[in-house]
Amino acid sequence: MSKFKPSDRHSLQFDRGSVSDTDKIGNFKISLAYFDSLPMYASGFKDWQKAGLLSKALETLQGYCKRPLRQQIDGDKFTVYPSFPPPAKTRFTYPKHIPEDAEWARIHINGPAVLIGHIVGDTFYLVFLDKTHKFWLTKRATGK
Repeated sequence: MSKFKPSDRHSLQFDRGSVSDTDKIGNFKISLAYFDSLPMYASGFKDWQKAGLLSKALETLQGYCKRPLRQQIDGDKFTVYPSFPPPAKTRFTYPKHIPEDAEWARIHINGPAVLIGHIVGDTFYLVFLDKTHKFWLTKRATGK
């Protein structure tokens, strides 16, 4: 039987701070209130777990949650779209349960896998797990 050695344990250093620290109020937050795994090309959590993407997604989100949401929009890994993609640019349809004025965004996870959602204030509302990048089709996918 192997004994646990404290030196074997990886430790993270955190600034404990206080729950009332105002500098953390605007940090990125995530909500699953609008999550929808039913549309074609969308995935569920079990599917992402089987594909090895769920843990990668959670690690990515953990990193985003340490800073304000708007400061992290870079147009590469974290992109805000001007609107829901037009039909020629997506395989998804606008979900009936999402407000029409939603500010759509995506967070790149790994390869073609992305998290699709909309943002309100400092919160990213996850709507779709898109492991094949069908939400906003690339030029290569559309041939245009």
